[in-house]
Amino acid sequence: MKTRRRPSLHLNSFEHRRLAVCEEAARIMHQQGIRDFQTAKTKAVERLGVGRRFPLPSNREVERALQQRLRLFSAEFWSDRCRLLWRLATEIMETFSAYEPRVVGALLRGIVTEKTPVEIHLFSDSPEEISDSFMQHRIPYECFDKRVRYRRNRYAMIPAFRFACEDVSVELLAFARNSIREAPLCPVEGQPMLRVSLPRAREIMAST
Repeated sequence: MKTRRRPSLHLNSFEHRRLAVCEEAARIMHQQGIRDFQTAKTKAVERLGVGRRFPLPSNREVERALQQRLRLFSAEFWSDRCRLLWRLATEIMETFSAYEPRVVGALLRGIVTEKTPVEIHLFSDSPEEISDSFMQHRIPYECFDKRVRYRRNRYAMIPAFRFACEDVSVELLAFARNSIREAPLCPVEGQPMLRVSLPRAREIMAST
């Protein structure tokens, strides 16, 4: 007669530590405003002293834990901040409407903290066109390049612009106009990023 094998205490401890890292990484992202998941997980491992001999939680798992924290501990702030960021996003999209703007990133995914930026993709024949628009609207900005990943591990450096609006960081990425149908991969899920156009952004703002 075969006896039923009892669960290993080691495995239970293993899963407990993994979940602890997930929750701690979410707490760090919430309280410290860290946006990079790997940085948060590394800090969580160091904070808990659990070692690194086991697979870390996925970015998606940490994001779910962060979503729960935001709604549990910062419900009123989260709601107010969402309204502010969606209002700013639609206003900025209207300003740069000639470049077929699309909202992307944490705001679209509902991950809104005090440090969450408004992230928008623009599409133009030349980044200089967008620079001219900044000059026309007298918006001070800084330029940088941001690396994005596409399918088949293809990477590209995209010209980007950063500025502040009502103490909110805004990041605009300038893609080639013919690349509007090919979204880079989301760093959380590894799938093509969701992108929202101005009409849809207005609808979301109205319902937020």
